Amino acid sequence: MHAEYINPFVIATKTVFKTMLGIDLKMNKPLIRNTRISSGDVTGIMGLAGDTKGTICLSFTKEGALFIYKTLMGEDHDTIDPEVVDAIGELTNITSGQARKELEKNNVNLKATIPTVVVGKNVELHFICALPIVSLPLHFQVNNDREEIVHVDFSFE
Repeated sequence: MHAEYINPFVIATKTVFKTMLGIDLKMNKPLIRNTRISSGDVTGIMGLAGDTKGTICLSFTKEGALFIYKTLMGEDHDTIDPEVVDAIGELTNITSGQARKELEKNNVNLKATIPTVVVGKNVELHFICALPIVSLPLHFQVNNDREEIVHVDFSFE
């Protein structure tokens, strides 16, 4: 894993959440994970290929995904339904695009697959490349009374 890939994902995620959702993210220390298990209950995943190859995931708790949907669409949902899944997929796609734009500044050009969203706890994800996986835990406030985390997980050759 190349350390220079971390900042583009931090910048991309913070930019997308701020501009699309009005949410300020606070980052905790990046983690190295040696498991392919999803970090949350709802996970958007995309493969990337080009100058290198890799995978990016945005993983939310159920409550976090529902809050993101409500913030994005202005509608309450009680369950993870196809509309919420589509919103998480689109957010993953937009974040991936922003990260690829940031990576281009370092002369790393990548194309992305169509996002897939998996729902469930402890789902095994199939990253394109070998372990380890970098996990960026980014916190955000929900209704000023609790914190949620979006895990941005990625791995590159």
